[in-house]
Amino acid sequence: MKRIVFLLLLFTSRFIATAGSSDPAVFSTAKPWAYWWWPGSAVTEKGITHNLENFAKAGFGGLHIIPIYGAKGSEALFQNYLSPGWQAKFFFTLKEAKRLGLGIDMTMGTGWPLGGPTITEKEAAKKYQFVDGVFTTSLTGQKVKRAAPGGEGLVLDHFDMKAFAKYSHTFVSLLKKSHSPLRAIYNDSYEAYGSNYTPDLFPAFQRLNGYDLRKHFDVLAKKKAESEEENQIFADYHRTMSTLLQNNFVLPFDHWINSMGFTSRNQAHGSPGNLLDIYAAADIPEAEFFGSKPFDIPGYRVDPEYDSTTFGIPDIRALKLASSAANLTGKKLVSAETATWLGNHFKVSIAQVKPVLDQVFVGGVNHVFFHGATYSPPEVAWPGWLFYASTNFNPQSHFWEAMPALNKYIENVQTMLQANPTDSDALLYFPMEDVWHNNNGSGKLHTLELHANSREWLKNTSFGHWAGLLQDKGFSVDYISDDLLADLELTPAKTFKTKSGGNYKVLLIPAAHYVSVETLERLAKWVKQGYPVYFLEHLPLHLNTFHQTKEAKERWEDARSALFMRVLSDPADQLARLGVSTEPMAAKGLSFIRKKTPKGTAYFVTNLNSRFTEGSISLKKLSGNVEIWDPLTDSKSYGKKGSDVWLSLAPGQSVIIQPVAKIPSLIVPTALKVRTEIEPTNLRVQIDSKTIALPDFTYYTSLDTSLAATSSARYTFDLTLSTDQIANAKVLHLSELRDMAKVRINGKDIGMIWSLPFQLAIPDGILQEQNQVEIEVISNAANRIRKMDQQAVVWKNFYEINFVDIRYKPFDASKWAIEDGGMKGKLYLTNR
Repeated sequence: MKRIVFLLLLFTSRFIATAGSSDPAVFSTAKPWAYWWWPGSAVTEKGITHNLENFAKAGFGGLHIIPIYGAKGSEALFQNYLSPGWQAKFFFTLKEAKRLGLGIDMTMGTGWPLGGPTITEKEAAKKYQFVDGVFTTSLTGQKVKRAAPGGEGLVLDHFDMKAFAKYSHTFVSLLKKSHSPLRAIYNDSYEAYGSNYTPDLFPAFQRLNGYDLRKHFDVLAKKKAESEEENQIFADYHRTMSTLLQNNFVLPFDHWINSMGFTSRNQAHGSPGNLLDIYAAADIPEAEFFGSKPFDIPGYRVDPEYDSTTFGIPDIRALKLASSAANLTGKKLVSAETATWLGNHFKVSIAQVKPVLDQVFVGGVNHVFFHGATYSPPEVAWPGWLFYASTNFNPQSHFWEAMPALNKYIENVQTMLQANPTDSDALLYFPMEDVWHNNNGSGKLHTLELHANSREWLKNTSFGHWAGLLQDKGFSVDYISDDLLADLELTPAKTFKTKSGGNYKVLLIPAAHYVSVETLERLAKWVKQGYPVYFLEHLPLHLNTFHQTKEAKERWEDARSALFMRVLSDPADQLARLGVSTEPMAAKGLSFIRKKTPKGTAYFVTNLNSRFTEGSISLKKLSGNVEIWDPLTDSKSYGKKGSDVWLSLAPGQSVIIQPVAKIPSLIVPTALKVRTEIEPTNLRVQIDSKTIALPDFTYYTSLDTSLAATSSARYTFDLTLSTDQIANAKVLHLSELRDMAKVRINGKDIGMIWSLPFQLAIPDGILQEQNQVEIEVISNAANRIRKMDQQAVVWKNFYEINFVDIRYKPFDASKWAIEDGGMKGKLYLTNR
């Protein structure tokens, strides 16, 4: 992509920096944040305070305000977006958030994508099409999705700088009056469907490519490109649109927000451009974890109704596009929309959430945004106001009681991740030109979406293959674009250094078919200078553009001829010679991210499969004493000097391993695991006011269907232990739990079990020879909402899309089977 410097000429006459600025000392970014939808903007001061106090108490760090369509029956409270009444509630929110130590972000509009009532046909998204062979243009007609009152209107033309200038002017007055803790202004993922034209297309195309696209309407009209030359013409078109997007929206969005004194936060995915460059432009690049992933963790549940064919399976490689851009440009925070549609409404277990978080952390994210938490008035009966796209993290959630523990875990992990830069030592080139040259046809614009479309541009590509293979082999790799390549500095040690201080030992080029002459010459120059650039499988095959001079073609061929000795079929040996570290723990199924700390290398390690439970692992960048800290339980163990560390990490668990100068003088050797089966007596379960004697543990929902809608049940039993058994009873294990449990032993609260594996440490001195154990199990809300729908209780009363299920059909739980609730199977105790 040819780089065009963006100048704020269109903005300086209208926009000036304001006193309103974010103050990170006021709030925590280590704590999780959440999307906070305002239905109809029907918020009240009482409701705002009630909501924010609950979020603060549960350990949230901030909220992201997104006004959306409203709830029927609350029309009298609707506030038109940006009206004086709306602004009064917004400023009250800032005041209350500051009092409570919460940060606030806001979408630059309502719903998504950007647009609204100020967008006329002149500034609206446009498309081209061929009608009877004649090139015509028109509006896409798309309007803002899920818009709030006063925010309805046409979608913005993201390729037109003047359109964005007009749109952004709408927010000047509000932002001038805003203050901390308002931090960031946000742009949701690009979803301007069908927008493939802008009035400046042809002049821009001529400037960037040196020929007139209008002379090739015969190619643009084809349903499918049929030759190399036709694909090159389409690629020139895609590259031009990408450049227009980057220079007329992406960069202006970031610069304008900064000029107003705030931070930009941007989801690049879905855009018709190089995601690395779009993420890199934002102050906080934001990835997304959408949908359900079948982790190989015993007991982990996946909603069978989730349509992976349509929506895809979340992929760490997509997350790393955002984190790589941040690493290369020195951005401290990488956020992620997290747990969107993790399962159907009312069915998601909180045990499903932690593995998602751990995958996100390994992908380089350090600033989680739950998707999401709907504003709900305290006077509205359960389930309150809800947003249609699960998962629900507001106080009406069935797992709300466990949120403080989940949020504390996130805070512990993100504190370490945010404080230290990522320790990656290899770069992998992302060949955007291959995307632009593939599967072309009239009207199509290559939007890099995260759903099923990602198979085409990411997963089933050479880049996807090598990115996945390197990840699985334990290499720490960042991805890089053509533009970011140009920013690399060469060191005397023959490494590649970024302006942010990153230092990489090798640059790998996957089997790219199309590369520009500028990029190929840069790579050839580096190779001639002795820098470690290697091509995987084969050299680039074709020049990337249609209209090239003879001189450019010769330059391309000359550059390519200098690279023949740098082709590798397997880079492992060469990477080893270069000192690029692979972590052997990856072969055992452990996932990790490495961080550079002032004391040395630190690791976040998580076990997201069933291949490992405990054993010795090798840490390539740690050779001194180490502390192994469980950020969930706050327990610590230690390892002596040497690169091998004994690690006990059951599927679903995670730890932070970091260097320490000294370790406790007495390290108790790891004991053999001793297991004691629990033989309960007088076992019973109480459901509401009904008590049922049980022969063994079983789900309470199967005992009396009339009580299945009850959200919790209390299991009690007596337990006799010998002296030896008490000595070896340090951890309580549950076999099957639906969905979380609070444990009391001999009248003392021990804690809550909510994540996999279902286990809980027992403090010393609690157990006796004769014990009474109480386990209160809290189930999900599926049976409760099932009963409400069977009784035709009115609660789905929202405008617009109203309320849909995970397959985007009208939500109806009345015909659901009864969901399991309670506990089942054997309980046992272990010594560790």
